[in-house]
Amino acid sequence: MSRRASRSGAALRGLVGLSALLAVTVGGSLEAAGGKAPISFVDETVARGVQDLGVNSTGPTFGDYDGDGDVDIFVPVEDLAPGLHDRLFENDGKGRFRDVAAARGVQNPGSLSRGAVFCDFDGDGDRDLLSANMPPGQPRQRHVPTTLYRNQLRETGRADFVDVTRAAGLMRAGNAKDAEIGGIGDTAGGVGCADYDRDGDLDVFWKNADGDIENALFRNEGGWRFTEVTTAAGAAVQSKLKDSNAQGSPNWIDFDQDGQTDLLITNERDAKILLRNKGDGTFEDITRGRRPPTGLPFLNPGYAQGACIADFDHDGDMDVFLPTADQAGRLILNRLKETGALSFEDITRRSGAGVVRGTRGCVAADFDNDGHVDLYLNNGGPSNTLINDVIGDFPPFVQFYIAWEPAANTMLRGRGDGTFEEVTAGSGAESMGIGSGVGAADVDDDGFLDLFVANRTYYSAGKRVSPEPGQNRLLINRGNRNAWIKVALQGAGGNTDAYGARVTVVAGALVQHQELQSAHGYNSTNDPTLVFGLGAARAVDHVEVRWPSGRVQRVEGPALRKTLRLVEAVP
Repeated sequence: MSRRASRSGAALRGLVGLSALLAVTVGGSLEAAGGKAPISFVDETVARGVQDLGVNSTGPTFGDYDGDGDVDIFVPVEDLAPGLHDRLFENDGKGRFRDVAAARGVQNPGSLSRGAVFCDFDGDGDRDLLSANMPPGQPRQRHVPTTLYRNQLRETGRADFVDVTRAAGLMRAGNAKDAEIGGIGDTAGGVGCADYDRDGDLDVFWKNADGDIENALFRNEGGWRFTEVTTAAGAAVQSKLKDSNAQGSPNWIDFDQDGQTDLLITNERDAKILLRNKGDGTFEDITRGRRPPTGLPFLNPGYAQGACIADFDHDGDMDVFLPTADQAGRLILNRLKETGALSFEDITRRSGAGVVRGTRGCVAADFDNDGHVDLYLNNGGPSNTLINDVIGDFPPFVQFYIAWEPAANTMLRGRGDGTFEEVTAGSGAESMGIGSGVGAADVDDDGFLDLFVANRTYYSAGKRVSPEPGQNRLLINRGNRNAWIKVALQGAGGNTDAYGARVTVVAGALVQHQELQSAHGYNSTNDPTLVFGLGAARAVDHVEVRWPSGRVQRVEGPALRKTLRLVEAVP
């Protein structure tokens, strides 16, 4: 049941509903074929306590860090203006928030944060935090590395965080600078966690945004110790690329459904790299393979910053949307089901997803709960402005293009067959800005996914020069009558987050598959509680979970409009 209760919020939603109705009546822009209910949001940023003008944030990180049953939001801040720190917005249980970053020890002062993930690295049942950072800018004095925070909830009863980066050895092997500052000191492009070696705990892939520096894979040894294994595991990619600028979250997904988590690495200005997990702790690059397994469509050189991965066509395998800032976003379907072997097909031209609006962030989710995955794109104009022309004192030996003009975002309604129709106009989700990350979560617990949209503002000597202020926006989904079920997972062993679990929900002829991921798109995460829209269904036949361990659990006839909480059973 929804927790929204304020009269002012109800009045505002009523006005937005009237606006949406008029839009459908006059132009039909919100009405899908078959008379589907419109996708409709209302901006409640201020009312819910997350307004943050001037913050150059990269994307939201959702997770219940304090174990009280609702979803909280960590917001990394990448900004040169003094006095701006990372935010930790704590949910009061009614979908309203307050910033507790200072009290919890995660303000990360002096850092330039570039994405974060909540992952339970020690398997104790609370969510730890990994924040990816950049080297200091001109006004900064302190070099803050990518930082690993240990959650103290299980140890002390309070969800405070302690920096354990140096003690955990989260540093690249043989790197003197890392050893000096106590962590990874180069420019982070994004981070993500997964149990790639299936030893029961979560490992880390760290992406680098500098074109001449390698990414890093860290194996979790347990006991808060990590070992860099990039080269030994076959995860090094710099030698394969002319420019290995790896922006956006790493994408951990089991593309070939062999029980091993594969890795897609997106890059700007060069090919994306698809690494297939061989099951022995190593990877093979299949990007350029002429025969399956192959990932040839990922050779696209566009400015892709992460990816959004879901089963867009209901065939049971995971497909890929690449948000690209300099060209049309690319929709690439996995053809495992159709051919019996791992291969991909770029269907952008016929999919309706090839929007050209300077897309950087994306989120794949079912926003109208009709049972089909939709796409929301966070745009910001094309990357066509040389940063050296607009950022004062920017070093001349580093030159690249950025977006400088704002743009409206895009809502694409999925038809369930890999094609989409745009339903942005009048949806309330246009959200003009220079977009970066975006994530989805049911912040008010009504069964419909809401949106947290991050934007960027660049500064010159502390003065804002962008035409639009950088502002986070919390867009609340107004919902409809469609049914839904939520699935919350708790894994056994060290991977209590159950990242990598595959969930199947069957309701009559409607069959849906989701794989739980730690990060997506431009350094963003979704609520780890999965939402499945069910349209007009009156019952769920069953829910099946394939846990990362390989165990399979099945629940018959779970209730509609409820959260199904599953704990992995250990024989």
